[in-house]
Amino acid sequence: MTQQKELGMKCIKYMLLCITAIFVLTSALTISVGTTIYAIYHDIYFFLSPNAFSPAIFVIAIGVIMLFVSLFGCIGALKESTCLVNIFAVILSIVFILEIAAAITAYSLRNEVSQFLDKKLREALPLYYQHGEAQDAFDFIQYELNCCGVDSYMDWHAVDPPTGGTGISFANLTVPDSCCAQSHMTVVGEETIVECHKIYANGCLPRVYYLVNQSAGLLGAGALTICFIQIIGIVFSFSLASSIRKAKIERERRRWEIQERMINAHTSLNPNNEKVAPVVYVPFQGQAGA
Repeated sequence: MTQQKELGMKCIKYMLLCITAIFVLTSALTISVGTTIYAIYHDIYFFLSPNAFSPAIFVIAIGVIMLFVSLFGCIGALKESTCLVNIFAVILSIVFILEIAAAITAYSLRNEVSQFLDKKLREALPLYYQHGEAQDAFDFIQYELNCCGVDSYMDWHAVDPPTGGTGISFANLTVPDSCCAQSHMTVVGEETIVECHKIYANGCLPRVYYLVNQSAGLLGAGALTICFIQIIGIVFSFSLASSIRKAKIERERRRWEIQERMINAHTSLNPNNEKVAPVVYVPFQGQAGA
């Protein structure tokens, strides 16, 4: 029976070590996903609210915490320390709650972000030639997302370009150079002339919204996936702590039995077969003579 308990504890210990190794990998993956989403949001930060960065920062922090917490599980499993394993399980439970909160926050911000994006893009469009930050932000999304304007390239009809400014004249309106989808370079003497033959017709709002929406969904799905792995880790951690506690109690009991046997063996060479000697009463000689 004792050997079965020892074998079961070893199985749980090695399973916890495997799960701890998985935690290290998922922690690195979580940090990479969080930093990637944060970098995407940072590229279009001009059109986003500050709350949009919260889930990404939250996921990065959770990944860093999990990376350090994995040390408790690994050291506790190797040294069979009930205290370390319990600390590992408790911290995992706290991180589990935080990840659920991060997933809920990421999904709940999707509707808020869509409304904020629509408002911010329409407000920033007239400021394109006046505000350098708005110009850089629009050029970035139009270059990278292959779009032009908010709903379509016709939105630039309401924006008057400055006198002598650069741009592409198309259908009685001027659009930024970032709206060019297909261009042709012609060398005339020492001068290179770039002519745009085609511009992007689709607006940027649906594409920016899709990018932010998919990023938030990826954060939420990643957090929920890690939560599932953490549930397994929590169960194995508490099971290992219970097994270690029972094994230590069993070892103490066996040590106590061995000590008792050694003490009994020291007081008598053969205590099991020893018989109690009878008590013999001898009369006093003086009384017998009387």
